[in-house]
Amino acid sequence: MTVNQAVLDWLNTEPDWDAPHQEPAAPVSDGPVSADVTAPSAATLASATPDERRELVADYVRREVARSVGVTPAALDTERTLVTVGIGSMLGLELQYRLRAALGVAPELTDLLMAKDTHALAAMVVALLGSGG
Repeated sequence: MTVNQAVLDWLNTEPDWDAPHQEPAAPVSDGPVSADVTAPSAATLASATPDERRELVADYVRREVARSVGVTPAALDTERTLVTVGIGSMLGLELQYRLRAALGVAPELTDLLMAKDTHALAAMVVALLGSGG
């Protein structure tokens, strides 16, 4: 059994101190929070152009993060850091596991937790996938 542990330097992690205080996002009326998120297939990623691949991965990452924090994808503020939307070390491990299980790659937990936003996390995943998907 392997145990992953993240060590964060909280003095150098940049929280959204300047962001206005917001209550945790509640699911909106665009549908229920999905318990099942389907990743793009390896064949779909391989046949996609680089721009399409980035969009497919970004959409998948957004849906996985939303599922992890219990909101609909539309309710997720994709411009906030993952920590401020509710991804802590335990949810980060779960998210890392889901990414690896679905796509075969996942950023290190510390990189995942320190991602500026879901777009940055998606960019990390695309980079790990490489140009061939």
